[in-house]
Amino acid sequence: MSSGPEVSERKIRPIYEALDSNNYKSALQQCNKLLKKQPDALVLKGLKALILERTGKPEEALKLCDEVKEGKPIDEQILQALTMVYKSLGKFEEIVKIYENATGLNPTNEELGNHLFMAMVRINDFKGQQQVALKLHKTFKSNKYLFWAIMSLLLQAENAPSGQSGILLSLAERMMQKAVQEGRLKHTEEVHLYLIVLLTQNKFEEALEVVTGNLGKMCKGDTEIIRIWNELLIKTEKWTQANELSRNSLTETNLDDWRSYLTYLDSCLHLLSKSSSDENDVSLEDARKFLYSLQETVKKNSEYKRGPFLAEMELEKRVTTELNGKPAKEIDLLVVDYFKIFGAKACCFEDLQPYLKAIPNDLAKKIIKEIKATIDDSSDDEKSKISNIQRNVNVYKLERFLGLLAELTEDDVLSYVNKLWALYKDTLQYGVNITETENQHGDECVILASHALFDLYTKVGKNTFIMQAILLLEMALTKSKHNFQLKLLLIRLYQIVGIFYRQADLYKSMDFKHVQQDTMSHYIVARSFSSGSFEEAIQACYDTQSIYNNNQSETPEMVVQAYKFATFSKIQEFIAFYKELENSIQRALVDREIIRLEFLTASKVTANGIIYIEELDVADLVYDGPLLSICRSDDFYEARRDNRDFLVMLDCNPFGKSTFEEASRVSPKLDKYWLKLFTIIPLILKSMRVDQNVDTIKKLVGVLEKLVNDEIKDIKSVTLEERNVAHTVVKLSHLYLIIKEILSGQKESAEKITSSVDALLGALKAVQPPDTSQLTAKELSWVHFHRFSLFLEACNYVKIVNQIIHDMIGPKNKKSSHRELTKITQSLSIAIKDHIQHLNKQLINLQSKVEGENTALYIFDYIKAGKHIEFCSAEENISDILLFLNKMENSWTASLKALIKETEARIVESSH
Repeated sequence: MSSGPEVSERKIRPIYEALDSNNYKSALQQCNKLLKKQPDALVLKGLKALILERTGKPEEALKLCDEVKEGKPIDEQILQALTMVYKSLGKFEEIVKIYENATGLNPTNEELGNHLFMAMVRINDFKGQQQVALKLHKTFKSNKYLFWAIMSLLLQAENAPSGQSGILLSLAERMMQKAVQEGRLKHTEEVHLYLIVLLTQNKFEEALEVVTGNLGKMCKGDTEIIRIWNELLIKTEKWTQANELSRNSLTETNLDDWRSYLTYLDSCLHLLSKSSSDENDVSLEDARKFLYSLQETVKKNSEYKRGPFLAEMELEKRVTTELNGKPAKEIDLLVVDYFKIFGAKACCFEDLQPYLKAIPNDLAKKIIKEIKATIDDSSDDEKSKISNIQRNVNVYKLERFLGLLAELTEDDVLSYVNKLWALYKDTLQYGVNITETENQHGDECVILASHALFDLYTKVGKNTFIMQAILLLEMALTKSKHNFQLKLLLIRLYQIVGIFYRQADLYKSMDFKHVQQDTMSHYIVARSFSSGSFEEAIQACYDTQSIYNNNQSETPEMVVQAYKFATFSKIQEFIAFYKELENSIQRALVDREIIRLEFLTASKVTANGIIYIEELDVADLVYDGPLLSICRSDDFYEARRDNRDFLVMLDCNPFGKSTFEEASRVSPKLDKYWLKLFTIIPLILKSMRVDQNVDTIKKLVGVLEKLVNDEIKDIKSVTLEERNVAHTVVKLSHLYLIIKEILSGQKESAEKITSSVDALLGALKAVQPPDTSQLTAKELSWVHFHRFSLFLEACNYVKIVNQIIHDMIGPKNKKSSHRELTKITQSLSIAIKDHIQHLNKQLINLQSKVEGENTALYIFDYIKAGKHIEFCSAEENISDILLFLNKMENSWTASLKALIKETEARIVESSH
């Protein structure tokens, strides 16, 4: 097929140069100039499409691409231009189509065949990949195409029903066996592929034969193959061989490989636990001697490795728990010995945690006393001083973890915090010359002090202790501007007292990249609606979205590269990564939060709120299968991947207690119930306004009603206010359906309308915040903003649906019954206006207090009037304290103003 008139490279080169330098205006001018002379040149049309896409004109670009596609080009220059457009716009199926056309017209072009295969990789068309790869192998006889086909078969099997999966895997195995017989396996990655085929079928013996045979020898030194070998020996219960292999790995390859230690210990303990064994030549004494020998090897080197010492603790723990034997050393001696060597390492506390769970209080005190005695304060050199800082920090962490702070009184805790702050200040002299991106040596002292103040807050319920912790953390942050632990803890504490703007600033400053936007964004966007700062909350939600967009365009390219370089061991990993992000629960949760926020802000003007509903794309608003089968089991939720990181915050809370992250949450962790609730509500609104299908609405309302009355009645993941909002929507939907029945001629439904309106207003009243006339800034909390925001949300739902009902009745309808319905909508409008005015008055009253009482000074006086840490009384800290408190005041004011703005817009509109 022709690619249109040819255009000389000399004429096209300036267009490419302009594109490369992002000079799109010049590129477009040159392209249009050439098109006037050669209007049918497909290469020029393809380049123009690319320019249009890059200048934000996707529709025009796609239209041009369609024109070019109709010409069925086979020229690589044209195909690549179209590919770039389609990639950028996520139209991966179109790339497949253009290369299918091209290879059909030129089947002997190997490069086109490769492009077709990779196009299918991007859309996960595993069967198509296999067929193309086999055709390439048949035509060009290259081994790589055979392995592409086998990999594609394997991926088909993973995604096929169980019966079909077995057939596909058997075929892949036979193809692999034939490749082995023909001597086609030349590289380690091809052996990996063979192992993947066998391991997917749980053929451990066969896989073991591969790694111990000639193919395994070809992979000598490959750490991943050694890992698989170790695992296979365990799975096939070849304990003696596993013992030997792990010993060799530790002595010859890496004596700090924890996996090898675990394999060694597993095999030792299994052999020791057998009552009799012909092959058992392992003794507990031998195992101990082996670990001691590794420790001696480590001690001869300047840099200590932790593996042999941790393995000793692991062995003695398991001797006690699994063999019911007596350890060579008791746990306190092991811990003290380990602390002597590694107490100056930041990881020391985490290393010791597994061995100090649930130990008696008297033993805990003994251990702390003994490890404190190991700290040598006699040395005056700076390096020793810095080492001792970390040792002391680890002692404080262990004290907290062992529960030794539980007995402290309120005054004791404040003295403890003062001691930690004094230690922190003393450490600053050793951090004078650190770079801006480094943390001060004593930062964890401040975090532990803040944890202790949080403990006081949970006991007595006074915000003063949260505020004092905030002041310490903010002061420490001035010295360690990039310490993410300080920032995460501040975000949590600011949430407690209802501060959003400072939270948002801190979160932005952490500059999370790539997958962290999925794992970490819950710290700022979860229930961000409840902040009252709606525009800032929307932006915070938007900022998390790039990872999901990038995943759709970039991760398939990672799979493509893995095929190109034959790194078969990575292909499944990349595909799994893609699925984890594509099916992320956080992605769905943020999406629902965005809908709530966008709908509320759009609804300042009722007509705009209705337009938002009309234009809302509900294609992704599912939670348990297609809309038509919405009552089936939780298929949608079960497919979600929870990638949220709840373990990143420093946690030294005692074993068996809630982690600090759990204890400091202002609201429950979002889960499937919250997701269902805020999925169904917009679906109901959409159905009311757009299709008005009674059966669909009834089905949705039934699901929501069941959710509210049964499923989340005793579930803590949905707050009472959220449940009450959902209950309001249920009653609102009942009213809508009754009016719908009346309009369809069911006169008897008119009797239900008064009680339905009363039920709706009763539900709305349940969402109304308690009286806040006596509330002052020192008592403000997240809960107050949550209640304000949720009440506004409930009022907004009623306001918008009331307008939908009003439009449904029709202003020109003169039937008396319909006039009565219009009166009901009017009375409901008045009731909503009254509710919003009441909320507005509460907010204005609170704002006047925050702005009028010089809140920063007021809060400072409040802190000093009660029990407080020495930091708050020190003259040198006053200016900084007032600066931090002013930021809090400004945030409260901004959130209140945002809420007032939303309420006033609705009041003004309802007055016209």
